[in-house]
Amino acid sequence: MFLGWARVSYESDLERFAQRVLCDKHLTLETYKSFPNLTFVAYEGDEIRAYISAYIHEKRLLINNFHYEEGVDDSIKERLITLLLQNVDATQHSLIVLAHICEERIFEKFGFKSYGKFSQALYSGDAVAFNFSTAMAKRISGENFLSTMKMMDKKAHREDRAEYLSTLMKQSSLVLSTPNGYQHSSVLNKGLVKLSPWVMEDAAYTDAEQLLRGVIYHRGLKKILAFVPSDVKEITDLYRAYNFTLTNNMLLMYKHHKPDINLEMIYAY
Repeated sequence: MFLGWARVSYESDLERFAQRVLCDKHLTLETYKSFPNLTFVAYEGDEIRAYISAYIHEKRLLINNFHYEEGVDDSIKERLITLLLQNVDATQHSLIVLAHICEERIFEKFGFKSYGKFSQALYSGDAVAFNFSTAMAKRISGENFLSTMKMMDKKAHREDRAEYLSTLMKQSSLVLSTPNGYQHSSVLNKGLVKLSPWVMEDAAYTDAEQLLRGVIYHRGLKKILAFVPSDVKEITDLYRAYNFTLTNNMLLMYKHHKPDINLEMIYAY
């Protein structure tokens, strides 16, 4: 098996990989375009078996993709992380990753620590009875989305991530906002929508509920996936009220400097 930087055929290789493993192809390719030196891939012949990538923000380096086929050995995962860390200037940036609970031990080997527990929230497309008026649709239409996104995201994450957030936008993106927050969702595959990112002013529960109604209404009966802070009761209660199933299986982890992220504002990571 070969491990190293992505090959020139990366885009077509990724297309085949995505047919076997759930991943965000758009985010992966946009990250690669921005930081090709921070994308590392495990190839077996002409096929991708695993890959990792990262995006450099103002203060932190976000490991935003870490995907692998079932059966890939932990040693391969560790070698990919090693390659990434060897190409990062640790004096300039701390690192952060939203990891599955089964990856906790691997990242701990490299000095990562837990910052907060997260849950996978999944809406299975079951109809939920709620009102969604024309007035509500107009209020959350996203007219001031970009300015709200930049302001609220910086307040929650304590750094400017506007350039990164712009890379998330694609043809299938649905953007909604109110004066108290913004929400972005996009299609991962034919039947699944990923809700990410979603940031609200602290305690703006009414606005948050309107945005959740909006994404369910506009996305029809598709499945909706989100990752939410497990210990923020107001947020988890909102998801459960709209028939999302929550599974406590994720961890937000960091290496070097502990981040200062307001998890009470993070409705979807």
